Amino acid sequence: MSIKIAGIDLFNQGLDNEFRISVLEKIVETILSKNPNILSNKQLKEIRLNVVKSLQTKYPEAGIELKEVKNDW
Repeated sequence: MSIKIAGIDLFNQGLDNEFRISVLEKIVETILSKNPNILSNKQLKEIRLNVVKSLQTKYPEAGIELKEVKNDW
């Protein structure tokens, strides 16, 4: 049984979101592996910081923080 809020099935929506994000990650990884000069590590870090700031503004009480992750790009 899934939890629904305002007609949204949270489990299925979460699964769909994870699938879409994973597809996009693989596309970006493929593009960057073929041309690693498209984005510098500094630019990638700036993108991540800006996304976190945007989420912090949107969800101020969620305690969202950036966790550093190792990438092989």
